[in-house]
Amino acid sequence: PYARHSGLLGVLEGMQADPGDNRPLAQWAEQVHVSERTLARLFVRELAMSFGEWRQRLRFLAAIEALESSSRSVQDIGFDMRYSTASAFIAMFQRQAGCTPEQYRRQARHV
Repeated sequence: PYARHSGLLGVLEGMQADPGDNRPLAQWAEQVHVSERTLARLFVRELAMSFGEWRQRLRFLAAIEALESSSRSVQDIGFDMRYSTASAFIAMFQRQAGCTPEQYRRQARHV
């Protein structure tokens, strides 16, 4: 989902430029000159999900792209997304996709 509010749009574009950016909601809010609470409300109202949910989906989509377009290791892709460990990245991916990153990569290459 995408946004109409210019401040929220700026945050989304910034996050898409670097999906691994770990800045908290408060810092993003300060950057677009709204309160943290206002930005949190904008996420829910315009995107029907929280800031954390949107960031996780963005990282998931970026991980899918990396898995499909490169032979980089799962650990390296997880590191790029700023996960503290490969296990944390794999767990997030498995929750979202229902399979591990390596299983996804094998399936994607056979399609």
